[in-house]
Amino acid sequence: MQSKLLPTLMLILAFLSSLTLHLLLFSYSQLKEAIQLEMHLSYAEVGFIFSVSVLVLILLRIPWGLMIDRLGLKISLGAGLTLMGISGFLRGFAGNYATLLLFQLFLGIGFAAIMPSVSKIASAWFPPRKAGFAIGVAISGFAVGDIIGLSATPYLLTWLGVWRNVFLVYGLWAVVLAVIWWVLAKENESHDLSTETKVIHNSSMTKNFTVLLRVKQVWLLTGLYFCASVCYDTFLLWLPSILDAEGVPSTTAGLITSMLPFGFIFASFIVGSLSDRVGLRKPFILVLGLVCGPVVYAAGTLQGPSIWFFAFVLGLCSIGVLTLVITIPVEHQQTAVFVGSTVGVISSFGNLGSFFMPTVMGFVKDVTGSFLWAVLTLAVFGELMLIIGLPLTETGRKRKRLTSAHE
Repeated sequence: MQSKLLPTLMLILAFLSSLTLHLLLFSYSQLKEAIQLEMHLSYAEVGFIFSVSVLVLILLRIPWGLMIDRLGLKISLGAGLTLMGISGFLRGFAGNYATLLLFQLFLGIGFAAIMPSVSKIASAWFPPRKAGFAIGVAISGFAVGDIIGLSATPYLLTWLGVWRNVFLVYGLWAVVLAVIWWVLAKENESHDLSTETKVIHNSSMTKNFTVLLRVKQVWLLTGLYFCASVCYDTFLLWLPSILDAEGVPSTTAGLITSMLPFGFIFASFIVGSLSDRVGLRKPFILVLGLVCGPVVYAAGTLQGPSIWFFAFVLGLCSIGVLTLVITIPVEHQQTAVFVGSTVGVISSFGNLGSFFMPTVMGFVKDVTGSFLWAVLTLAVFGELMLIIGLPLTETGRKRKRLTSAHE
């Protein structure tokens, strides 16, 4: 009975890890005005505090992915969660801009371990036919972390009085989660002894990385990840400020912005499971990519009640694509052996947009006094998902039937 419960336990831990990552990262969105006022920062500097974590994440997700494939989940993700908790807690002691940047940098080191681990847990503990569902459940934690960070943080700030105390509370939870992981997490020994894992251990990390860089599918998935994450992450950070400029109260702005992660949750459960049931991945990516561009523009420019709807659809489209992007490596024959490494590569290069655009959007605001041109750029990235998805190789279980029909 215990062995039957282990996949569920590991999925719960993956969910909580994802939740904590985005709770620590995006609670900053609701604290940045208080930090900006206290430290006398420009909008570009405020954006860079967020982006520095993403920069480190970009640099280290590939090494984390390679390490996860070689050393296993328990040690690798345990180290990442521990570092994430400690650095997240220490943000509460930041006395100036430089110190806060330093703690954000170390926070990014821990962040980098999470995404490759999610796909690895799905690969190690669930059969391919349930990969979309497992990954969807795991990454839905990102959305729940967003919702808590966006909606609860203003109230917690009012209660605790100082933004540093909010960081202390969230950091303490991250430390507790790290302890829980070290106590409860297990490796799937039957998976570790498989032929695929022996291939990984008998080859060098450099060779594994070189093989992945030659796979066309990896670069297409990286492009999709880039576009999806830049739309979601940048809007999640700056939509409260866009709404604030329109006179929307901060608590209401937080609730409206929370519609993005609500769309995230819907996409995580529905898109992954529905694509599992249909047996296809590519059609979902194309449809979501087609819709995403116009929705990005609408969410960034329209006012009134419709903004609630467009924020939700933006979260649905961008994360629906991202869910399938990190599911496909589990199924593709050239990447299934190196799932952690593959997702490390995809998410590392794919997060370049999440590094640049929050700072760029703040810079555009500083220079022009408006977010309009940045919103237009994000809309272009949203529509690019359709174009990048066209040459993508189908990996769903019905791919052979479709191939035969075309022939």
